[in-house]
Parts: sequence; structure tokens; C-alpha cells
Amino acid sequence: MPNRLKSLVAAALLLAGVAHAQQVLLGVDTRLNRIWQLSPTDGSVLNNAFIVDANSAASYDFQTPRAAIQVGSQIWVSDQSPSINAIYRFDLTGAYVGKIGGNVPGGGLSNVRGMRLIGDTVYVANAGNTNGATGPSIVKFDLSGNLLGSFSTVAAGGAIGNSPWDVVSYGGRLLVSDGTSRALQLYNLDGSYHGAFSGAINNIPQQMFVRTNGNVLVSANGSQPGGSFGLYELNGNGSVAKSWTNTPGLGVRGVYELANGRYLISEAGGSSAVRGLGTINPDGVQNNTNFSLIAGNYNGGWLSVAVIPEPATVLLFGAGLGLVVLRRRQAVRASSARMAEITAR
Repeated sequence: MPNRLKSLVAAALLLAGVAHAQQVLLGVDTRLNRIWQLSPTDGSVLNNAFIVDANSAASYDFQTPRAAIQVGSQIWVSDQSPSINAIYRFDLTGAYVGKIGGNVPGGGLSNVRGMRLIGDTVYVANAGNTNGATGPSIVKFDLSGNLLGSFSTVAAGGAIGNSPWDVVSYGGRLLVSDGTSRALQLYNLDGSYHGAFSGAINNIPQQMFVRTNGNVLVSANGSQPGGSFGLYELNGNGSVAKSWTNTPGLGVRGVYELANGRYLISEAGGSSAVRGLGTINPDGVQNNTNFSLIAGNYNGGWLSVAVIPEPATVLLFGAGLGLVVLRRRQAVRASSARMAEITAR
């Protein structure tokens, strides 16, 4: 479906107010440069080509997509590549809308990584200083993509916060995964440094997931020291409760707790049929045999939940777009006619 028609369909669905929606997980595949839709129940693949790379300088050209999140009626995708340094925006059908930042003066983003919508603010982990970006920091945007400011994550004389990867809300503060200290760090909402949440986990912590019991799931990526990459579960006091290390891939980048109780992870697996996207049983053994493959040849990024129109709904209204708009107009006219009749009595 052409992008313009996709946008018209999405607008018609909102106008008609009858769109059926489904909850999905958005999975970022940096090998094929595309966004997948996954089941939030068991992690199974619903659509491995929800948003595919346009390879176009005129619209979007994924190089290293890292995170995809829902922001209102849009999907935002961060691209970490130094040749991109931007956040691409799409509507809920996957049609391209525009971008934030980029390699332009004052673009404000450089080496952009994880993103989170917290309240009505989008928080973005930024690690570079090109394009007028503020170096290692958390950059803030409103729901329309307007820059709200930023705060530096660098603390303790530079020993902490030089490599922020992800940010989540935790206990009224912001929890940031930091590659410098290889630990999780807490910041107050005004951007001031609060203190360490955890000790070092011996590898680079990337995406986090906060469980309802306050435990934090942390993906750990990288090859050194050997065997320390994988998935960690931290208690509310920051200590390691469980860990599953030396996973089949070269590390874990994305993590999400599924409705069936398993932990879905996306590995930095590259091109390999035996590693990529899979689940861990939190009640199972704490070693690399506790991994059930869902999809191989998947080079993972972040995993996040979104609510989008069901495919059947999009097809139905795409085929009958004119009818949707016509019926809506007819309903409005009929209502106006009834009001005029009542007034005339």
C-alpha cells in the first residue's frame, strides 16, 4: 500500500472511530534494517516486515536502527549510525512521516541509542557531540518532536555516564544503563546525578525492563570478558538475583517480559541460524542452555510494546476508504438535519 494511502487509511480509521487495534511488540532487526511485529504473549513472529528500509535519501535509509517505540499515533525509530544520527517517524501503518535530527547544523542528536516515552516526554540516550548534540546525555522531546532540552549523564569526574544506552522510569527517578561504569545509574528528574543503582555487571548494559515486582531485567552486550554477556535480573537493591550468561549470540541488546512469564531477548547475533530472537525461562537453569530460539539470523535491537490497527482492519478500510469517509459525512449531515428539524419546531 503506498505511503500516502496508508496515511489516509490511518486518518480515516481515527475519524471513523471504529478501528480495531492489537497490542504487539516492535522488534528492531539491524541485520535486515527493518521493524518486526512480535506477539507480546509468547514472542512469536506476527510480521517480519512491518517497516522495511526504503534505502532513500529523500525519505529514510536505515543504517543502524536501535529502538522503535510508540509515541501517540506514531512509531519513532532511532538510528545510531554516524551517517544518520536521527529519529525517523512513521504512522501506525508504517508509512514514513518525517525525522528528527540528522546530520545538519543544530540537529541535536549524535550516536543516538535507546528511547522511552515517560509521561508526555520522550527521553533519548545520546552519546555523541556532533550536530550540536550535548555529548553523553539524555535528550528530551515533546510528543510533537520539539526539543525540550537535555541533561548530561557524566558524573563522578567522568568515571560514570560517558556511554548512556537506555533510560527507564524507576522509583520516581530515571534509571540509565551506562557503558562506562558497566552499571545502572540513577538520576533525578531535574537531571542531577543521584547515585549508582547497581555494581558493574562486567559487560555493557543496554536495554532494561522494569518488572512489576521492582526487579530490573538488563541486557548485556559485548564479547569481553568472555562469558559475561547475556541477561541479568537485578533486585530492587541493585544486586544480581539471577543471570543467564554466555548466550548463543555475542550478547543481548533487547529484553521484554512476555505475558506467558518468559523473558524475550534479542541477541547481537548477526547472521546465524541458531541465534537471534528467543526466550529464557526465568524458573529454569541459569546457563546458556536455557534459551529457546524463535527466529535466527536476527541481529537484535530494542523490544517495546505498541498498539496498532489490526492488518485486517487496515485492509478493509484501505479497500473502502471512500465509503468510510462518505458514511462519516452522511452521519454528520443526518445529525445536522435532525437538529435543524428540532429547532424549527
